[in-house]
Amino acid sequence: MKDMKDSRLYKWFNRNNIGYKLLAILVAVMLWYYVAGQRDPIIERNFTIQAVPRGLSSEQVLVTPLPEVKVTVRGLQSIVRNVKDSDLSVYVEIREGAVGEKLLPVKVEAPFGVQVVKCDPEQIKVDIDRMAGKSVPVRVLVRGETAAGFTYQDPEADPEEVTVKGPSRFVDEVQDVQAVLELNNTSTSISRQVKVQLPDNLRDKVTVEPSSVKVNLTVVTSGPIKYVTVVVPLQGDPAEGYAVKTQQLEPNRLQVTGSAGLLSSINELRTKPIDITGAKGNISREVEVVFPEGVIPLAQRTVKVTVVIEPLPAEEEEPPDQNHNEQLPG
Repeated sequence: MKDMKDSRLYKWFNRNNIGYKLLAILVAVMLWYYVAGQRDPIIERNFTIQAVPRGLSSEQVLVTPLPEVKVTVRGLQSIVRNVKDSDLSVYVEIREGAVGEKLLPVKVEAPFGVQVVKCDPEQIKVDIDRMAGKSVPVRVLVRGETAAGFTYQDPEADPEEVTVKGPSRFVDEVQDVQAVLELNNTSTSISRQVKVQLPDNLRDKVTVEPSSVKVNLTVVTSGPIKYVTVVVPLQGDPAEGYAVKTQQLEPNRLQVTGSAGLLSSINELRTKPIDITGAKGNISREVEVVFPEGVIPLAQRTVKVTVVIEPLPAEEEEPPDQNHNEQLPG
C-alpha cells in the first residue's frame, strides 16, 4: 500500500484531483440523461401485426393461415411515435421439407432504436402440408327446364378437365368439379362461360385452374316439325278511291312443333288483324302471329307485313253515239 502511495501515478492522480474530475463527469452524464429523458422520454406502443412464414418452399403449403400477433415495443418517444405497422416484421421460420404440425417461436424485426418488449403469442402452432396438384373432370349440372316442346342433348364442357392445387390432404378429396348451367326456359342452344364449383368444405382449401369453362348445350325440339303458311286478316276499308293491291309477308311461313295430331290439322296461321280503315298509302309493320294452344314456334313469333294500297284507276268516259248525233237532211 505504501509503495502504491509513493508511486508516480498515484501522486499524479492525487495531485490533479482525477477522482473528483471523474466523479464530476459521471454526474454530468447522469444529469444529461435526466434532462434528455425529460425532453424525449422512453415510451411503449402496441401493434397488431399479421404473422407470415419464412423459408416456405414451393413444395410446402400452410394448411391454415397464421394469426395476428400483438407486439409491444419501447424506445425514445421521438423514434417510437414514428414507427408504422410496416416497419415491424413478425414471422416464423419454417424448415425446408418440414410437414405436419409444428410449434414455432414468433420472431420480430424492429427498426434501429426500437426494442421489442413482448409479443403475444410467443409461439404459433403451424400445420404444414405438401403442395399437390392433379387434373379432375368437369361435371356439368343442368338446372331448370327448356321451353315447352324442346329438350336438350348431353352438355359438353371445354376444357373437359381442370387442375386442382393445394395441400395434398385436400387435393386427394377432390374427385371432380361442377359447372352449373341454368336453362331458364330456353328454346335455343346455349354456349356460355360458367364458373366451376368445388364442394362446400373445400372451396377455401384448394384452387382451380382455369376457374371457368365454356359449356355447350344443344337444344332440340321434342316433337315433329312443320312449316305453316301465315295469313294476315284486314279490318276496314281504305279511303274512297283506293284499294288493296297486294299483301307481302316476311317470312310467309313459320316453323312450328307440337303433337303430330295437332300439326296435321293446321294448314295456316293467322296474325293479329291490321286496320286499314281510311288508308291512302302502303301500311308496313311487325305483326304478332297468333298460335293455337299446343302449337309452339321454333323461331320467331312475328312477321313483317306490308299492305300495298293504291288509287283506283280513273273510269274512262264512253264516246258519243255518232249515229244518234248525226242530223238527217230535211
